[in-house]
Amino acid sequence: MTNPYGGPPSGPQPQDPYGQQQGGYGPPSGPMPQQPYGQPSPYGQPNPYGQQPGMGGAPPNNNIGWGIGSIFLCWPFAIPSLIKATSVQNLWAQGQYQQAQAAADDAKKWGKIGIIAGASWWVLIILIYVVLIVIGIAAASS
Repeated sequence: MTNPYGGPPSGPQPQDPYGQQQGGYGPPSGPMPQQPYGQPSPYGQPNPYGQQPGMGGAPPNNNIGWGIGSIFLCWPFAIPSLIKATSVQNLWAQGQYQQAQAAADDAKKWGKIGIIAGASWWVLIILIYVVLIVIGIAAASS
């Protein structure tokens, strides 16, 4: 049976400027040609997409969960945590990698402070109520 769209061409195939046969797949073989007007070849750019050497492509964890958790326990400490957590992505997109990591660390710090302070406050309130109830029961029984 023959291919209705035509078969593969026979004989030598013309080559593109990258030294690869037309219709082939995969990376070009051979030396890379120089781009017009003396521009370097796009292959092998040292910093693709504007990333600094050694930096990964994903931003650090923004630790927004600590801020959300501290909202329910002590909201005054949740505010700076949430502000720092929301700034991580923007700083990373602007190329400010150290500031993005510092903002993520600050968001975690303020969130933990809020959770610890809020939990301590609620434990203290419950303890005071328990003491008052015990005093009330002791006073009523005597």
